[in-house]
Amino acid sequence: MWGSTSTALRVGLAVLALGCSKTASDELPVIAELPEFALLDQDAHTFDRQALEDHPWVVSFIFTHCRTTCPRLTEQMKKLQSRLRDARNVHFLSVSVDPRNDTPEVIKAYMVENGIDETNWRFVTGDEPAVSNFVVGGFKVGYGRTQWSTELTHSSSFALVDDQARIRGYYGSDDEGLEELERDLRSF
Repeated sequence: MWGSTSTALRVGLAVLALGCSKTASDELPVIAELPEFALLDQDAHTFDRQALEDHPWVVSFIFTHCRTTCPRLTEQMKKLQSRLRDARNVHFLSVSVDPRNDTPEVIKAYMVENGIDETNWRFVTGDEPAVSNFVVGGFKVGYGRTQWSTELTHSSSFALVDDQARIRGYYGSDDEGLEELERDLRSF
């Protein structure tokens, strides 16, 4: 489920390389190209690889009933969306890592409850194999339940996807990570 050691090593090295200062989008590494996928958004519309093309995207991995990391990730994404109002081409995507519980209806209610502006923010789910293929196979990040807990574990980083559905970076969800992500987004 977690991928090969060599894949993890390549992703890890790419993440470490992101600590270097970047000034233009062509200087950002291409970490991976996302595969074909088909998920459902909060309105039960198909969201696929083609939907990612033509815009840069900020991607987070959360689930609606999380009470620890996910509310902070959602708030940080809202903060970034607000700061990037002038960058009309930037879009936001939250991927549910709990497809058993996060139906489009549940996701829609979560978005309303949290005051999420849907203008350029999609929230997607799907069946477990499709979500796993997208998150683990596409983004090369893990998620799931550990043998020691019933809680879901998942990445607390943001991913930057360019207008060709290529992953260009992973960023911390703290203020410093947001600043770096915003700088890189503005280089597109």
